[in-house]
Amino acid sequence: MINRMLLVVLLVQIAIAQPTANLLTRISMVESTFFRGTVFSLDVDKREYWITAKHVLTGAEHPPYGSIKSKSERLKILQGQQWLTTEFAILDPGEDIDIVVLAPPRLLLSNPLPSLIPSSNGVVLGGDCQFLGYPYGAGWPIKFDQGTSAWFPYVKHCGVSAMAQGDKRFWTLDGINNLGFSGGPVTYLTGPQQQVFAVVSGYLTEPTDVVTSPLPHPPAPPKPPAQRKSSQANTKKGIVSQKCNGT
Repeated sequence: MINRMLLVVLLVQIAIAQPTANLLTRISMVESTFFRGTVFSLDVDKREYWITAKHVLTGAEHPPYGSIKSKSERLKILQGQQWLTTEFAILDPGEDIDIVVLAPPRLLLSNPLPSLIPSSNGVVLGGDCQFLGYPYGAGWPIKFDQGTSAWFPYVKHCGVSAMAQGDKRFWTLDGINNLGFSGGPVTYLTGPQQQVFAVVSGYLTEPTDVVTSPLPHPPAPPKPPAQRKSSQANTKKGIVSQKCNGT
């Protein structure tokens, strides 16, 4: 009897996560008295709210971020190609949480697409995610068929590296972050199931040798003969990775 091996190949359809139209149209650049960041919109109970990082308003470069005592804040939001100055009511979700909710006095999105889904259900360690925003206050322009134009955010890929559980949920994301992404949404999944599960808070740099030594303190090389001239090459160090944090 001849034993035969049946090789079964399973074809798995991989859904590549892409930003949906309702996600792109609900993200904007925001400017406070300190610097520019990113802000995005959610609809809750048929009312429009805008979400960003608290330090965009306070100017704090490092935690603790504290809380915002004022009941309103005057901010500029980029709508299309025009800056719109609006007095937002402030909803602070808690002390030292780097998120702030902004309630405009009127609808800022005149023709909004379906709201984003705020949920972390299904987010797993090592899972793929994306974050969107305006690095260094820059974006890319797009023109619509109606003749209107908008300033769209950049999209960065990331992975869920750690999930800190406690009284505050804190995500560590492995991705390349830059100034200006603060306040932008972190998304998971794609299409109608795409959901926002975090807000970009900041980034950590990890300086290390580009070429590492196998020993922590390698022995000094032997001195060359006296009749020969020696030259010592300069080694340079570089930044090889960055981590993006989401709250």
